Amino acid sequence: MLRIVVLFLAACWTTSAQAESCKTILDAARRLECYDDAFKVDHLLADVLNSPQAVVAILAAVFAFISGVGGPLVTLWIGRKQAAASQTSANAAMLTAKTAGFREIAKLRISWMDNLRDTLAEYHAILMNLEDKDVLEAVSDVDERKSRQKSNDEGLKKIVLLGTQLDLLLNKEDAIQRKLWDITDEIYNRERSTERQALDAPLMDAGRAVLKGEWEKVKQEMRSAEFQPGK
Repeated sequence: MLRIVVLFLAACWTTSAQAESCKTILDAARRLECYDDAFKVDHLLADVLNSPQAVVAILAAVFAFISGVGGPLVTLWIGRKQAAASQTSANAAMLTAKTAGFREIAKLRISWMDNLRDTLAEYHAILMNLEDKDVLEAVSDVDERKSRQKSNDEGLKKIVLLGTQLDLLLNKEDAIQRKLWDITDEIYNRERSTERQALDAPLMDAGRAVLKGEWEKVKQEMRSAEFQPGK
């Protein structure tokens, strides 16, 4: 904008230097012809630029124009810069909050895994050590039989509690967790210790599969990458 104004003023001063002012023409006919010829703009420019008041008025008008047009443009440019900076700041804040959320979820998932591991380990240990009724009845020593029977009864009560905890911890809608739940339930319903012990390996494999799947979710959440269910 300023460059255009400067070029315009330079052109005006060049024209005024080359043009013949109508006022300086002594011949009346030529002077009249000068004023009557509307296409001889150079003469008009010469008259205007030879007047200090006119030059001052023109410059004032030019600078007023620059101020009137340039001011809002500068304000608009600054506003856009500020809006862009605000958007960048908002995006950064949103990313920080999202990352913090993922990490909190990961911490909760790790706590859930620890709880599941401890519950499953205790459930497994008790089930694998329960004795059959006929085995207990065959113990000849009365005190030993009573002691082992008491331990067995306490184990059965504990199994009910642990089974309920596993039922609440596991998501039956998840295929991997459903498999673990089915095996724990099947072991619980087996009457013979040999039958329960036969399911020991499948139980451990199902437990490891659940913990591994959850650990993969934790790693993705710690990297702030949203985990997509089913993938």
